Amino acid sequence: MLLSIIVPVRNEIEYISRTFNSICEATVDIECEIFFADGCSSDGTYAWLEKKIKNKKNYYLIQNERKTVSFGFNLVFPKTNGQYVARLDGHTNYPNDYFKNALNLLVTDQSDIVGGPTYHIGKSWKGKTIAKCMMHPFGVGGSNFRTSSKKMFTDTVPFAVYKRVIFDKVGLYDEELNKNQDDEHNYRCRLHGFRILLDPILETEYFVRDTLSDLWSQFFYYGMFKPLVFKKVQSGKRIHHKVPALFVFFLPVFFLLGLKEPIFWIPILVYLSILVVISFIYQQTLRMKLFSILVFPCLHIAYGLGYLVGSCRFFMRKTKNFTFIL
Repeated sequence: MLLSIIVPVRNEIEYISRTFNSICEATVDIECEIFFADGCSSDGTYAWLEKKIKNKKNYYLIQNERKTVSFGFNLVFPKTNGQYVARLDGHTNYPNDYFKNALNLLVTDQSDIVGGPTYHIGKSWKGKTIAKCMMHPFGVGGSNFRTSSKKMFTDTVPFAVYKRVIFDKVGLYDEELNKNQDDEHNYRCRLHGFRILLDPILETEYFVRDTLSDLWSQFFYYGMFKPLVFKKVQSGKRIHHKVPALFVFFLPVFFLLGLKEPIFWIPILVYLSILVVISFIYQQTLRMKLFSILVFPCLHIAYGLGYLVGSCRFFMRKTKNFTFIL
């Protein structure tokens, strides 16, 4: 078998039809097997997939009782036979030539793992605002796959296609990580000398959350599990990962100090000025500009607060001390 595709999903009924169809169209001329690992969906995703794959050759549906992406991937991997392995998700559209291009890059570009930038899409005007904020460096820092369209070797890529030998040498996903498991695995791969290529010909369409509450939850958990990732693979640390946590930590400090000494209001005013300027320049309509003023802080504070909580939670477990580790 040339390619094995693993797609952990859970409660993706809104998006699974588009994702499923895009995978089908992208694999028409490729020898492959496709595994969906459903994490006990309660919205009809499992039933929908069960019906769709009923008469399809080399399509499989497996129940992932532990629900997490890490466990679902690890559960399926031993059943695969592909020379190359792709880990996708059910929230994304993949172009028709995605796998053809990915396999070609793995053969010709001296890379071991390949993926592309994600073009973020929102359904409502709020979702479109969130999507644009998630593709701006002010919103997500140095996340290359969200902000760059340049071909480059990088730390991590989403929806990656791997040479199978990588898993023999590096191992599978870390099941302790409910989030950021692909980042941690990619950092581990780089530590072992494998090269990760980001190429714009592999650009995918990623559907973002459409509400601030869902966005907050998403980025809070991204931040919360990041310290555990760095505990396991310290070589993945970058300064932009820590900036939101420092922002959240010092924001109330500057606020309280500013009540006595106005000079301490300057950092807060600088942040607010940048926030307003970028929001009004980057977004299109007035309501999107105004909503953007809420979205950027949501990204920053949710991730930063999650990072601080994760620092306490995971490092206290080991040291038994109440210590922030940034």
